[in-house]
Amino acid sequence: MSNSEKKKCVLLVDDNMDLLVTTQEVLEDPEFNYKVIILSDSTKIREVLEENQDRIDVVVTDLQMPMKSGEEVLDEVSDFDVNLPVIVFTGEGNKQKNHLIAAGAKGFVDKADSVHLALPNAIEIAMSSKRKVKGRGRKFIYRDEKMKQVLDMVTKLAAVPSPVLIEGEPGTGKELIAYKVHNQRLKHLRRAGDQVSEKMHPYVAVNCGALSKTLLESQLFGHKKGAFTGSVADQDGVFVAAKRGTLFLDEITELDLDLQVKLLRALQEREVTPVGATKAIPVHARVVTATNRPIQQLVNEGKFRADLYYRINVVSLKVPPLRDRIGDIQPMAEAFLRDFAEEYNCEPRKLTEPARVALESYQWPGNVRELHNCIERSFALGGNASEIRVEDFPPEISLRFTSDHSSDDSELLSSFQEATQRTTEALVEGRSLTATASHFKTYDELVAEHIREALERSRGVKSRAATMLSIDRNRLYRLIEKYQIST
Repeated sequence: MSNSEKKKCVLLVDDNMDLLVTTQEVLEDPEFNYKVIILSDSTKIREVLEENQDRIDVVVTDLQMPMKSGEEVLDEVSDFDVNLPVIVFTGEGNKQKNHLIAAGAKGFVDKADSVHLALPNAIEIAMSSKRKVKGRGRKFIYRDEKMKQVLDMVTKLAAVPSPVLIEGEPGTGKELIAYKVHNQRLKHLRRAGDQVSEKMHPYVAVNCGALSKTLLESQLFGHKKGAFTGSVADQDGVFVAAKRGTLFLDEITELDLDLQVKLLRALQEREVTPVGATKAIPVHARVVTATNRPIQQLVNEGKFRADLYYRINVVSLKVPPLRDRIGDIQPMAEAFLRDFAEEYNCEPRKLTEPARVALESYQWPGNVRELHNCIERSFALGGNASEIRVEDFPPEISLRFTSDHSSDDSELLSSFQEATQRTTEALVEGRSLTATASHFKTYDELVAEHIREALERSRGVKSRAATMLSIDRNRLYRLIEKYQIST
């Protein structure tokens, strides 16, 4: 069965087992043809979500349950995957409908309505609105105790709007943590009875290392018409745009000292003065900052203001590198494989046991970002349509693993040797050893060269080339366009 033909999966949560079984029978009837998982113990919602990962398409939960309420289930699901829709199916009437919809529920169905009509309709509507979100909306995958401690702290921060400093190496997922801080704060406010909307509590992010000083000052604080060349109208800065939500300032250590002074004043006085203006504007957003540089060392060297450091570092979160949380590598890799199978509309692939060991043996200097890149490369160029093997990994992983893990298994050793030969051929084909030494090919160059070779061997027949590359034709077309390969 292809990826597109798979039954949609519904998770039903209710403490009434009779109702669960009855509803399951209705939804699994050929008329609707859903696959249904039932759960009578709402405290196990996280466990079930982790066991089934991306198999579940929608969650339907009762509201009043003795262990964990439907609202708590809604929070738990949102915390696991912000894109997974939740429908509240209850006999409590509509008295909490608006509150639950504001909290993120995608549907509200009264048990007094026909389960044969109202619930399937709500499920279809919820799933049609489901969208895959990259970056901050992506669920945070973790099992390692070190990451659990970080996320426990994020949950505690929900009750207070204090500034947060997130430290960690590049690629560790600092912005995902920042968005989680934002999301937990909104959940806390909703539980407290506040009227919270995305419009008044947005999440706004700025990379402080991506703009020049002039542009960054305008981006942060806004400007008046005519304040500088090209400013043809008044413009609010991100402090104002963030309203009562969260302002995330990434690479905060890239700010020059002049802007550090202005940022310090904005944080202390809770107001900003746009470039070219004389009147300050009050601001209310929570400020979350992040850096991949040793900020304490920069303070000691006089490259970052100590007073600003103490202002942004009310609460510090240190995101551990991937090499220090080995337990997260396998579930992350498997989740990425499922994502790529869905994105490229092809059969999912599994990690072989040697491949898992190879991933967990590698140091990952690029952290989660490098792991994601590695899995995508292996998915695109792997030689097997059902599994990912060690030889599918980039040379820095496959060759290192080959040298560090000798095996008596002749078949496994043979596959490692083939990977070494293929990598060597890809690096030196058509070039002298001197040329190879002067130009070490990038990952993109290797991918483009591999695709060109497949097209040559298939005499330009793209369907045959896609089969050789073990990818679908749509994926091949995207790669050809991406690397501007003439056909």
